[in-house]
Amino acid sequence: MKFGVMGTGQVGTTIGGKLQALGHDVVFGSRSPEGGKASRVGAETGIRVASHQEAAEHGEWIVNALPGEHAIASLTGCALDGKILVDIGNYEAAVDGPIAAPLGQALQAAFPAVRLVKTLNSVSAHLMVDPDSLGADHSVFLAGNDAGARAEVETLLRAFGWRSILDLGDLEACRAMEELVPMWMRLFGKFGDPNFNLLVARQG
Repeated sequence: MKFGVMGTGQVGTTIGGKLQALGHDVVFGSRSPEGGKASRVGAETGIRVASHQEAAEHGEWIVNALPGEHAIASLTGCALDGKILVDIGNYEAAVDGPIAAPLGQALQAAFPAVRLVKTLNSVSAHLMVDPDSLGADHSVFLAGNDAGARAEVETLLRAFGWRSILDLGDLEACRAMEELVPMWMRLFGKFGDPNFNLLVARQG
C-alpha cells in the first residue's frame, strides 16, 4: 500500500520506517523538502521526502505526524478526499493548557471527505511501532466516525505488534485521548525516559 507520512520529526520518521519495513511504499511530506533536514532524513531512511502535496498525492493512506498547530494549514490543498487519514498528532499547547477543539475533530471538520482515525497520540514513538519492546502489556486507543476505517487501522496496528487495542468509538473520544498529553509529560518527568505506557485492565 502507498502511504504519505506528513512530518519528518521523530514520530513521522519512526512510523514511516516501520511502514517501509512492512513492505509499504512511503513518501514523507515536509514543509521544506529541499532543506538539510529533509536530505538527512532521506539519506538515513531511504525514503523520498517531498512536499506535503506530493506526499498526499502518492498516498492511498495519509498519516498526520505534524504538530497540531500546523496540521490544517499544511494539509490544505492536499489530495485527501476519500482516503484514510491516521491522525497521531497533538497540539504542543496541550502540554500545559486546555484544548479548545481537539485536533482529530478539527481535522475532520476541515477535511470532511477524509476517513479520519485518531490513534497512537499518547504513546512514545519507539513503542508505536514496537510495542513488545516494553516487555509488559499496555494499551493503545483509536477513534473515528467511520467504523470501517477504524477496523482497517486496527489491522495496521496489529501489524505493528499491538494486542491491546481499545476502540473508543466516534471522534468525540478525541478530547479524552488528547488530554492524556499532560499525563504523558508528567510520567516522563517522573521516570526520566519514554519507556512507559498505560494499560487498561478490567475484570473478565
